[in-house]
Amino acid sequence: MSDAPACGHPLCALIGGGCSLAAGVSRGCRAGPPPDRAIAAAVIDEVRGLLGALDPELPDAARRAAAAQLARIIRREAREDRSLLVLAADGDLEPALAERLTALCRRAR
Repeated sequence: MSDAPACGHPLCALIGGGCSLAAGVSRGCRAGPPPDRAIAAAVIDEVRGLLGALDPELPDAARRAAAAQLARIIRREAREDRSLLVLAADGDLEPALAERLTALCRRAR
């Protein structure tokens, strides 16, 4: 793993550079109809596959590519007001998947 970025996310450290999870959206009040917050099963399946691709036994380049794709999915879903991390925290993902995702996206203290 490379040096940890200022954000402290293990996923961002794997990718390298700055924070890869910053979605650039505010959590404030939003006008208009509420968004559909359901995350598609295909997205969950893709996340599951990408988490598997982060196996330390795999080459670093493959792991970085999987980590970057995972960060893109997390940002995309957040921009649509669907948070994979909230699903993980709320217990709406299978426990092993939620634990792995949370561990990668929790800021180091």
